[in-house]
Amino acid sequence: MMSFLKYKKILLIITGGIASYKALDLIRRLQENNVTIECILTENAKKFINLITFESLLGKKVHSNLFSLSEEKEMNHIRLANTVDAILVIPCTANFIAKMANGIADDLSSNILLASNKIKIIAPAMNSNMWNNTAVKTNLKFLSKINVKIFSPKKGRMACGSVGSGKLMEVNDIIENLNDIFSPKELSGLKIIVSAGASQERIDPVRFLSNYSSGIQGYEIAKSIQCLGAKVILITGKTNLEKPKNIKVISASNADDFYNKTVSNLPCDVFISAAAISDWKPKKKITEKIKKMGKEISITFKQNIDILEKISKHKKRPRLVIGFSAETSKLITNSKKKLLKKNCDWIIANNVKLSNVFGSSKNKVSLITKNKIENWPEMKKSQVAKKITKKIVKFFKKNKLI
Repeated sequence: MMSFLKYKKILLIITGGIASYKALDLIRRLQENNVTIECILTENAKKFINLITFESLLGKKVHSNLFSLSEEKEMNHIRLANTVDAILVIPCTANFIAKMANGIADDLSSNILLASNKIKIIAPAMNSNMWNNTAVKTNLKFLSKINVKIFSPKKGRMACGSVGSGKLMEVNDIIENLNDIFSPKELSGLKIIVSAGASQERIDPVRFLSNYSSGIQGYEIAKSIQCLGAKVILITGKTNLEKPKNIKVISASNADDFYNKTVSNLPCDVFISAAAISDWKPKKKITEKIKKMGKEISITFKQNIDILEKISKHKKRPRLVIGFSAETSKLITNSKKKLLKKNCDWIIANNVKLSNVFGSSKNKVSLITKNKIENWPEMKKSQVAKKITKKIVKFFKKNKLI
């Protein structure tokens, strides 16, 4: 995931709730991302957590009292309201949601929220019955209407022992959502299809032909592109990966399935064929399980549909078509031939013989176009995804397509 949090300034408002202590973990994570943090503890929050703990972690004073002389001399609530990039209320209780929705300003935190025109975010946490209460839902609906961003709680076991919605969003997810808010959205308005994972070509009812593709690279590309505002459709074979958030995920099995699901989602602006599609499939469908009848068995295979070539030559061809090439020898020569034969714009080539690429978190690739070859050093697949994303942004800006 690209990080857009670096050097941002975020004001955290900690309200009183069982989940208040989780703000400490969030502060650590934000510090790791070089975020400048200011912090306010409400009076209720100080009943759950120690102010000194927060000041020790932050290395600075925590704000709390609107009417203290030192703070009023600096008009602290106005300064805080205007000098941050965003304000995040975590955890946001039902009471504080009501205060925000009704414009109540009876302490430092609520005064700052009213005085600020910066990005406002809440991460609610409460008992599931409270979360489902009509009054809370009405207040949340109004806050959403006035552009307050809501990091909705998750389902889980509450401190009270009940199970349901109302559990504070996980800190990792909060970081991811904050990062998405600050992303420049340079690919906003574009529709991009990414394929990932391995195809499975059925041999008989219990066996299939496939490969070692884990889908990691395709998933990382999809997440990186979505982070810049593109509408992403991920067409994926079976993987052990968690489905990316805010991305439409479509499952596919064999090559024909991948192709049909790709075509049904055209037109699009970019097609990235990162899936490892089998070049071959059995010529004849075998409806019964193949039994042991001797030491050898003969199965005739025929060439599979070439999805990359089909999409590159399709009447609804995307403006940018990117393929992947996995080779064990003559990487550049073979990949260049593939680029020309299939009429795609770029090929991302990697030598799968040199290292354990399949299932690994790292990759070493070359970017090949019709008139240029770039050999990239080995890096994490997430970094490869970022570089590809930057290249896509550059392509559309250079051709004045965004």
